[in-house]
Amino acid sequence: MYTTLIVLIVIAAVLLVLIVLVQNSKGGGLASDLSAGTQFGGVAEQKSKLENYTWGLVIAIAVLSIIASVSGGSNAKQSQQESGVKQLMINQNAAPSIPQAPTMQSAPAN
Repeated sequence: MYTTLIVLIVIAAVLLVLIVLVQNSKGGGLASDLSAGTQFGGVAEQKSKLENYTWGLVIAIAVLSIIASVSGGSNAKQSQQESGVKQLMINQNAAPSIPQAPTMQSAPAN
């Protein structure tokens, strides 16, 4: 499920980029070159539709991202990393300690 959510997020992001490239806030974007849009609904209606699609995709990406983070797709990886760290700690505790240098003994007094 996590992979499906990530694929949907990527598709929505690509569509969002394309829609943003089509529109221009000053009216000189690719939307002004589309003559078919001006015949049916006018430029104002076309800008309104593009803005609605933009907001819809932004909301979809936000919701899908939240669902993906809650679904815990990274929990399996995180638990593997934690178990690896725990294993290293166990190995370090089980490893022999560094031997200390021998101390000098004093000579017997006569």
